[in-house]
Amino acid sequence: MTDNLDNVLLIALADGALDKFIVGEPFYFQEAKVDTQEPQNVMAAFNLVLDYWMRTKDETFPGEFAAAMFKALESYPDKNRAIYAVSDWIQHYYYCITQKKANPNGKYGELFELDTAGVAGALKHELEVNKADLITDTRWAGESWNSRQGLWEPLMREALGVRDKFEGPDFVPDNL
Repeated sequence: MTDNLDNVLLIALADGALDKFIVGEPFYFQEAKVDTQEPQNVMAAFNLVLDYWMRTKDETFPGEFAAAMFKALESYPDKNRAIYAVSDWIQHYYYCITQKKANPNGKYGELFELDTAGVAGALKHELEVNKADLITDTRWAGESWNSRQGLWEPLMREALGVRDKFEGPDFVPDNL
């Protein structure tokens, strides 16, 4: 990782804009080299997070990261984008945790512990409250090639996968 101005994570941290990095707001957006559009390339963005952690072991970072996910869910103007992005971050984090458990000496062996219980609770609430809007939102994974219920269907697959496959937090809505 470099400490130059090309590292949008470092800029987001310096600017107090980690929530904008999480949702992939322009300038903080990491482009995906795939055929489908996403609000943030969480895999590429997570590599910046992991590199930062490995280099600094900044003990305040996990808390800042969780707080930024809360902030995105609470106040980002595009509510569905925030919900979708935070869900992606949680899913990818727990994927990495399973990799850490499977190979403690591998790439994710020193990955920080992140308390996601509160964020998962907030995410579950936002999913429940915004269900109707999510069903009609056909952006990203909500496109017709992937879903018959807009963003709702892929978000439910992700929530169930985090809970059941990765043994992560339960943010499956009660109004599934």
